[in-house]
Order: sequence, then structure tokens, then C-alpha cells
Amino acid sequence: MAKRFTLAFCAAVFWFSLYLYIPYLTPHLLSMGISASLTGIIVAAHALVQMVARFPMGIAASRRGTHKQTIVTGMAMSALSAAIMYWFPSAAMLCVGNALSGYASAAYIGFTVVYGKYYPPAQSDRAMGLLSSIVETGILAAFVAGGFLDAAGGIRLIFLAACISGAAGFVLSLFVKDVKLPKTPETLSAVRQVVTNRRLILSSVLCILLKLIVFGTAFGFTPKLARDIGAQGVQLGLINAAFIAASVLSSFFVSTKAGRNIGDVRLSAIGFACLCLYTAVITVVRDLPVFTAVQFVGGLGYASLTAIFMSNATRTLPDGQKSAGQGLYQALDSLGSTLGPVLIGLFVDLFSYTAAFCFAAGVAGAGIVLSLYTGARGLLPGAAGKSAPRRQ
Repeated sequence: MAKRFTLAFCAAVFWFSLYLYIPYLTPHLLSMGISASLTGIIVAAHALVQMVARFPMGIAASRRGTHKQTIVTGMAMSALSAAIMYWFPSAAMLCVGNALSGYASAAYIGFTVVYGKYYPPAQSDRAMGLLSSIVETGILAAFVAGGFLDAAGGIRLIFLAACISGAAGFVLSLFVKDVKLPKTPETLSAVRQVVTNRRLILSSVLCILLKLIVFGTAFGFTPKLARDIGAQGVQLGLINAAFIAASVLSSFFVSTKAGRNIGDVRLSAIGFACLCLYTAVITVVRDLPVFTAVQFVGGLGYASLTAIFMSNATRTLPDGQKSAGQGLYQALDSLGSTLGPVLIGLFVDLFSYTAAFCFAAGVAGAGIVLSLYTGARGLLPGAAGKSAPRRQ
């Protein structure tokens, strides 16, 4: 139990440090006179580096058979990236710091593999649901704290707090208890088995759609919409926190008996439906309490999907391939995090915020259809905990 608590607390601090400035970076860049398209590229630098780093990081961990080194490195990089953005606040260095934070977040593969191995295989859904709720709690705390910090000293104070929390997390990570997995030299044949696993690929595509929506809107341009209708400081932090508060509830729900009884297919379709409604209406809302309520609806769809897709992606992979599988899955889901800010920024510059968010709603609609297709093919369990056909 102690080892679970230590890693869980470390994961919460990790994402607290990385997400503390997320809602404020896009409005800050736009206030510097940077176009929406270029702002989207700078914000996407985080996910781009994450995407490139994750699969090789997973393969390296498979070869070592351990993951603590990955966790410790990730915590150190989270502190360093925030330090760069604090000391060098130009647009170019903000891009560098944000890119380095992407390398840090790639290390999340270590958290997922180790925490998953703290539980028996039959409880993988429960483990990922609990971990997701812990992560979202850390992000929720970051968004609330960010509002107060923004009101007190602006974005540079937020960067400083992110650096300090990252450094504290680095110290904490030294006490994480590692797990030993079979050392797996990744032969070409073994890598091919991972990259051709249909369950993993379809779970990854679903997560690409999810991250495209969320990182283009809630973690990208939605805070700008909130500022435009009068949200500032603490109020902006609470609006952002509403999205994550709903995510905490939904990710915890996935790990409950009621969530398992509903099943992954229906939960996935419901989650994308929440995001579709959220993105379709948020741009026309002009009342802050209603805006916050719509944020909450969007958040209900986010973390539950994250937990479902992450658990499902490597469900049929042997232990020796789980690290590489998680690396590939998390690298592919970073493609969505990269494309989201870039595409939404382009739509904003070429058309309007309404058109950009309607595009995101269309992507959510595609997610509903793909969820139902994946379930029909037996690659997304109708109910978590029931065995699905082992298809590759």
C-alpha cells in the first residue's frame, strides 16, 4: 500500500508541475501579439517532443527491465523546463521550455507501467482508473492554484511555482519502489508484433481523436474564450478547474463496479458525446456560470476515455512487450495533442473560433462512430472485466 501511495503522490505532483501554466500559456502568447497559428505551434511543441520520445523511451525501459530511472528523469525535466520559461520569457525560449516539458511528460510511461504492476492483471482497469483520477486531481490542484498565482503575480510566478513543485517531485521520485520486468531486447519481430496489434492501434486512434479535441480546446484556446467574456485570475482558474473536476469524477467512476457494468464501448461513446456537446456550444456562451457548467460537461468525457483507452491498448500484450506497447500508445496519442492546437489555431486564423470549435465537435462525432466500430470488432470490451476475443 505504501508503494502505491508514494507513486500516486509522485504522479500527482508530476502533473501538477506540468499543468500549472497550461491554461495561461495560450492567452499569454496571444497577448504578446503572436498569431493564433504560431501560438498553436508553440503550444504543440510540448506534444511533438512527447510523441517523438515516448516509443524509444518505452523500448529503452524494456531493455533495462526497470522504470524508476524514467520516472526520476521525468521529474527532473519538469523542473528544468519551468525554470527555462521563468528565466527566459521570450517567445522562442517559451517554445524551448514547453518542448522540454514534452520530454518530461513522455516519462509518464514509467508511472503507468509501474503502477499497473502494483496490481494483479485482472485489476488493470481499476489500476488505470485510479491512476487517472490521481493524475486529474493533481491537474485540478494545478488549475486552482494557477488562478491564485496568476492573480498574485502573473505567468512568471506560475512558472516559478512549477519549477519548485517539479524539484520537490524529483526528490519524492527517488523513494519510488521499482518493479522488475523481463529484460526484453526489442528484436524487429517483437517490435512488429507491438506495432501491428489491432487493439493497441485502434485504442491509439481513439485517443488521438480525444487529445486533438482536448488539447486544441480545453487546454488550448478555451481559456482565451473565457478571458474574452470577462474571466480573470482566480475566476479563470476555477473555470479551468471545472473541466478537470469532472474528469476526476469520471475517471474514478470507470474504476467502480457501476462503471464496469456499463462497459467500455458505451462509456467511450458517452464520453465523446459529452465532448461533442461541449465543443459545439462553448463559443456561443456569454455567461460565466453557464460557461463553467459547459466546461464541466466536457470534462466528464475526458479522463474516463483516457483510462479506458490506456488500459485497453496493452491488454493482450505479454509483460515483456507492455513497456514498448505503452510507449507506442502514448507516442501516438501525443499526435492528437500536437495536431489539436495547430489545427484549432489554423481554423481560428482562417475562419473563426466558432468554426474551429465546430471542427472539434465533428472530431468528437467521429470518435463516437469509431468507438462503436471498435466494440463491434471485439477490440473494445462491452464491459470492462469481461474477456474480449484475443485479436491481433
